[in-house]
Amino acid sequence: MSDIFSSLRLPDMVTLLNALCGFGAIVVTQYGMVQLSCTLILLAAIADGLDGSLARYIGGSDIGESLDSLADVISFGVAPAIMIISYAGGVFVFVAVCFYLICGILRLARFNISKPDNSFFKGLPITAGGIAVSTIILVGQEHLQPTLIAMICIILGTLMISSIPYMKIRGKRKTLPLTLIFALSIVSYLVDPATTRLCTIPLIMVMIVYIISPMFIKNMEKDPHEYNEQYN
Repeated sequence: MSDIFSSLRLPDMVTLLNALCGFGAIVVTQYGMVQLSCTLILLAAIADGLDGSLARYIGGSDIGESLDSLADVISFGVAPAIMIISYAGGVFVFVAVCFYLICGILRLARFNISKPDNSFFKGLPITAGGIAVSTIILVGQEHLQPTLIAMICIILGTLMISSIPYMKIRGKRKTLPLTLIFALSIVSYLVDPATTRLCTIPLIMVMIVYIISPMFIKNMEKDPHEYNEQYN
């Protein structure tokens, strides 16, 4: 046991924080605190982005990549799935949520055996899927219909297992504004939960743009490596 703990580095600690936020989201869902559950998933997403940045700058451990995938399954696969089921019941929703979860697991498994690409993901990242679910529920809250939620799960799951290339968000010019948008939603819950719906609108708009972004990027239908060579 001591060998495992001694091998952990700072990025791994942040990854474990990601997993704990996901676990916390699952726990509070059982008490009907859906808004808090969504907020914890957003915190997990920040941790997920931070651990990758730290690993690139200071290096990660041998188990870092596997640890990251396991944490992502909890925070952006299982946690959103349980939250949706508690929020909207029904057989159709249950089947759609199972589809979302299975697609997220398959997406991570494919990522783990794929050749690294510094600029693109193959398929929608499961992190983006978890964020999308959380922001939709935060903004829509009691107005969302079960059928709509089920369709969203199916769409997100299909995008995750697709071969559509999604750009990786890196660099301070991109990550800093995005972090502030995340912070606006999270802090609003801590200060006044009644304002969270309004404060999450910028984040849901960002997620919508990201999800449909491959439609608007020139030559995205080409091989991502060809795109990199042409535009980098």
